[in-house]
Parts: sequence; C-alpha cells; structure tokens
Amino acid sequence: MKIRSVVVILFLLVSALAFSPVCEAKNELKVGEMWNIRGVDPVKKGTLVKEKALITENLVEADPDFSLRPGLAKSWKQLSPTHWRFYLRKGVKFHDGSEMKAGDVKWAIERALKDPSIKSLTKIKEIKVIDDYTIDFITEGPYAAFPATLHYSKVSIVSPHSEMDKNGVITKPIGTGPFMLVKWDPATETLYLKGFKDYWQGKPKLDELIIKAIPDPASREVAVEKGEIDFTCDVPYGDVERLSREKGIKLEIHPTARVYQLTFGSLHGTPYEDVRVRKAISYAIDKKSIAQIVLHGCAEPAKGIILPSLWWANNNVSGYDYNPKKAKELLKEAGWVDTDNDGILEKNGKEFHVTIYTYPQRPGLKPMAETIQAFLKNVGIKAEVRVLDWSAIGKYMKKYDMKLSAYHLAMVPDPDYYLRKIYHSKGSTNTWGYNNPEMDKLLEKGLTTFDQQERKKIYDKVQELALKDLPLIHIAFYKVLVVYRDYVKGFKFNPVAHDYMLNPEIYVAK
Repeated sequence: MKIRSVVVILFLLVSALAFSPVCEAKNELKVGEMWNIRGVDPVKKGTLVKEKALITENLVEADPDFSLRPGLAKSWKQLSPTHWRFYLRKGVKFHDGSEMKAGDVKWAIERALKDPSIKSLTKIKEIKVIDDYTIDFITEGPYAAFPATLHYSKVSIVSPHSEMDKNGVITKPIGTGPFMLVKWDPATETLYLKGFKDYWQGKPKLDELIIKAIPDPASREVAVEKGEIDFTCDVPYGDVERLSREKGIKLEIHPTARVYQLTFGSLHGTPYEDVRVRKAISYAIDKKSIAQIVLHGCAEPAKGIILPSLWWANNNVSGYDYNPKKAKELLKEAGWVDTDNDGILEKNGKEFHVTIYTYPQRPGLKPMAETIQAFLKNVGIKAEVRVLDWSAIGKYMKKYDMKLSAYHLAMVPDPDYYLRKIYHSKGSTNTWGYNNPEMDKLLEKGLTTFDQQERKKIYDKVQELALKDLPLIHIAFYKVLVVYRDYVKGFKFNPVAHDYMLNPEIYVAK
C-alpha cells in the first residue's frame, strides 16, 4: 500500500513538472546601456524610453533613409502655413488597456511643451482636438520642419494615467510601444520590461527585456564577453579585431547620423576670433587617419558637415584636407610665431595653450582627443586633454578651450534641427558666439520654404557658408559598433537611432 502511494505521488510530481509553466524558458534579452539610467520620464529621457526600452511611440516615425512615415498618426496634411491636421490610428492601446485618443495625445504633447527647449523646437502655439481621432496643431509661424519635430523622442505619446511623483515627474510611463515597464530600479539603474501582448503591430518576440546602465565602455565589453549581458554597443574600438574572432560574439559596424565635432569656448576675445586660426586647426588634423586608425574604421572622415547619405547633405563641398604646412602658414599670417624656439607659438607675449575637454561614455572620444593633441603640437599649439562627465565640462571649460563631442545630426530628421541650432546667431547650441547675418537669413528662409527642392538649395548654401566661416570643426562621422551574443536573432540596425534602437522582431534563441 505504501509503495503504491509513493509511486502515485512520484507520477504526479513528474507530470506537474513536465507541464508547469515554471519550466518554460523565457525569451529574455539583457542589454548593457551606455548611459546612466536616472529617470524614465519621456520628456527628460526620451531616447531611453522610446528607442531603447520601446515603451512609447511618436505620431511620426522615420525610415532608415530618414524620410518621414506614419507612426501613431496614420496620416497628416497641411491646412495652411501654420496649421497642420493629424489623423490618429484607431484601436491603438496603451499598456493599461485603454485606447489612445486625441485627448491623450494633446495631454502628452502639451506636457512636453512645458520644457522650453521642446517648445522652441516644435514651435507649437496651440493644439485642438477635432474628434477622438483627429488633432490639429497651430505653429507660431510658417514652419516647414514641423511634421519632423513630432518624431523627436521627447514628444513621444504617454498616457495621462502614467505614475508620477509629487513633482509631476513620470516614474512609470504608460505608452503604446511593444514593451511595458514592470519596474525601474534606481539603485542599480536597471529597467525591467515585458512584452505587450496587445501591441497594435503584433506582440513582440521577446517575453522580457532588461536594460542595465554600464557607462564604462570596457565594462560593457567584459559583461558581453562573460554573458552577463546579451547586447550592447560601443565597446573599446581597439578590441574590434580581437572580438571579431571571439567565439559566440557577433559585431556589426553601422553608419549613423552623428558627427565628431571640435568646438571652441568662444569666437570672441580668443585666438579663434581669426578665421585663419580656425582653418589652420582644421588643416592640422588628419581626419582620415583618425577615422581609419585611431577609431579602427568605426568612423568616416568628414569632408562636409552632414553625413553624405542624408538627403540634405551637400556632397559637393571639399572641406579641409590634412595639410600641416598650410596650417603653419595660416597661423603665421594670423600673428602666431615661435619666438623662443620652444616649439610653442606665441602672440603678444602669450603662448597658444589650450585644454581639450571630452567625456568617457563614447570610446572614441579620448583617443581622438589625444591624437588631436599631437596634431596641434605639430603646428605649435600646446594642448592638454581632460576627460570629465558631460555635465561637468561646462563648469571647467574656459573660452580659450575646446570641446570634442559626438553630436547627433538628425534626432529630428530635417536639416533645420542641426543647422539652425549650430549656425544661427541665436541657435541653442551656438555657445561660441558665431554670428553671420547672411547665415541667419538662409536658415530663416529654410524655415518658411515648403518646397523640398528649394529647401535643398537653401541648405546647400548654408553648408557652403558654414565651411567658409568654419565656426566649428567636423572631424569624422560616427559609426555605431554593435556587439551581441550569437544567440540574439532578428536585430536590425536603424540609423535614425540616437545610439541604437531595438526592434520588436529581436529575440533570443539559446
């Protein structure tokens, strides 16, 4: 009797284990994120929430060629130079099961507009709900780039029912994307997400997605090699060749709309006030060697200022090729000479001595800065390199200094996004004080010109003038190094991404 009971119990246990869902392998992807994760509010952390965690989506999306396509809005039309009408998709659900309607869209975008930079970017004056699936936008003036601004990740659509803290900061966004947030752990800077089964484009292939902040490039490399994470990007470039031979690891190098650029503290009251000095610095830098050798092929030397594959790039410009002899001649013309034969140029008794600031998250920046340091020394400019957190650079950088950064050209897929911010006298990132009335007129004309071919002509002239005046120096166009375990399948790189953009088709096949 006892033996029979034991047999029955064992049979039941085996059956339970065989059919228990606990034994089912979950399709889970672990991602090593290059930036700190210190928030999940789309208005503040749009790139993370929209492109990497895939929690939220935008009314307007973009194809890999940077052309606009419908997103949460199925279509739109222009009613006047300042009036746009958008038609929303029906049946799109938020993660709480409610249907997305025009009132939700109005709430989300009006909330984003409280940020002055987003208000300035979109130029939205008023939002009107016409019906549940139709919404109108009135801009402050004629604005040809307007539809493209609704692609900006910080104006992605989030539900009014999202969880917020006492200050109104969203701590658990409820979006419409393929993944929904389960938990954000601020202590470990980790996001835990799961696939949204009612996603309007079909349930994603992953059951779970974990995104953990690993800001140090070398640490990201170690983590993916050990299998602690499955997917990451931009590990140290010097290890590309070795990693390509590593069993179980896959590498992909993709061009993206980002440029390494060298900017000056100020164009006023500094050596950089003289355009000959700026041109000399550009001639002094061997951009081809930086792209091919220093960055191990993870970049393309910049002749112009816009990635050649973008439709608004002027690919007829020639830029400044490596020519240290020309650099020395221009510096001499500008009054910089080595009077005491110590290898450093002086003018009016002051040495040409600067600091190049950069930051650690992007692995190419420090070796680039050190290489530029050597190129400048070759023409008589003494430079030091300081690597600080991005947020700290502004506290230390003086007007005589330089900053090396990797700047995105198309977070809004339109020429106005980058060119007006950089080259207009009132541009939001024109902190060095460049001011050319002819440039301002061209950029303002581009805002109010709706014919695409005419706009292209305007922005071609903008790029010609920018290279003539050279208020900043473009070194190379960025390439993203994606590294993942070979059991990760279905990943498709999208060059529109800020760094990398996950896609619902990605999955793990162990």
